[in-house]
Amino acid sequence: MKGRGRCHGAVSIVNAIPSGRGAAVGVALGTEAAVEMSRGAGGWSVSSNGASVSSPLLVRTAELVLASRGEPAGFGGRIDVSTEIPMGRGLKSSSSSSVAVALAVLSALGERRYRPEELLRWSVDASLATGVSVTGAMDDAAACLLGGVNHCDNSKRLLLRSSPSEQRLAVLIKVPPTGSNRGTADLGLVRKFAGVADGVFDMSMAGMHWPAMTLNGLLCSSLFGYESEPALQAVRGGALGAGLSGTGPAVAAVFPEGAGTNGLKEAWGRDGSLVIETETTDAAGELIGAG
Repeated sequence: MKGRGRCHGAVSIVNAIPSGRGAAVGVALGTEAAVEMSRGAGGWSVSSNGASVSSPLLVRTAELVLASRGEPAGFGGRIDVSTEIPMGRGLKSSSSSSVAVALAVLSALGERRYRPEELLRWSVDASLATGVSVTGAMDDAAACLLGGVNHCDNSKRLLLRSSPSEQRLAVLIKVPPTGSNRGTADLGLVRKFAGVADGVFDMSMAGMHWPAMTLNGLLCSSLFGYESEPALQAVRGGALGAGLSGTGPAVAAVFPEGAGTNGLKEAWGRDGSLVIETETTDAAGELIGAG
């Protein structure tokens, strides 16, 4: 049984860790998963961009999809993920891969449609069960699956709103070579700022997504131990909004389509950072190659 699924990445508008409510917007960095499975195959092997990896998240995602369809636990096989998203940098690579795998397993089972609420539940459950996310990252998974701007109450597992991003916007992403500071963050301190984060979230719910993105970035850069100067550089350079994505270290900036970003791209790359040019997307995840 073979199947494939495709979705994309996302960047943060409002981080959900402080208050449980978060928002993210889809960006056109693709992820595709291919699954080949059978009963009694003797466990799962997983690869990412051609390299063998250990991924309890993706295995658990596959198991949850199979269990939801009444299939026995004896399934196994191969999960192969190909993604344009840098791993472990706050760009929703885990959510994107989990969603793509869920789509691929459905495709392998011969299904032609999916229910977004099911996909989101599987991704959240797998993220929490494997410790990949402290909130379940429903907002991230929603943006990867549905595209556009997505607002979620992660603590209540509610998708509050999913809407198109209204216009295609250019996105510049700075990806430093260093890893995330999430493991050293004081989550107790972070959650003391729940009221501030809720105010920023409400701004985005009212349609002021990009000012909210900037305020969220300033708050979370401080709480997670990053410099805010890259985002401020972007704002000075004409960005509609800019800030830390997830728990970093990546910083994303959103610009009107056609805006000149070469100067910022050069500045962001001087410290050895990878600088990615992409755009917002409203495209939804797909079941492809059902077999």
